[in-house]
Amino acid sequence: MIKLSQGEHMRKSTVLRQLAAVGMTCLALTVTTTSTASAENIQAGAWQKDGHDFNIRAAASTSAAKIVTIKDPDTRVPCGASRCTRNNNGGTYTCWSGGPTDNDWLKVRWAGKTGWVAALCVEVGRL
Repeated sequence: MIKLSQGEHMRKSTVLRQLAAVGMTCLALTVTTTSTASAENIQAGAWQKDGHDFNIRAAASTSAAKIVTIKDPDTRVPCGASRCTRNNNGGTYTCWSGGPTDNDWLKVRWAGKTGWVAALCVEVGRL
């Protein structure tokens, strides 16, 4: 067994404390980065409901300019944020003849533009 002088022993314990601090910092950064990345990767969106086409409009109203009509049942439209922002004071709509009627709209993104879809006219969930 090698005996260390008091100075060598203090330097060794200081180095060990510094290594432990660096290790804990790295662990904290890894957990924070992983948690943040996981939360950011969750994206909500909208798609056709029961095979019905739906419109994306410039504002939460049926009289607002139409940005696009989504006709492909496989098209998924991301919401404007990781969760869908709602506007339940928008204009009243009827989804299709005999379909749901409401005034609740969801903010979405399409081709670099922000738009709104009638909430009851689409399915909503994770993309």
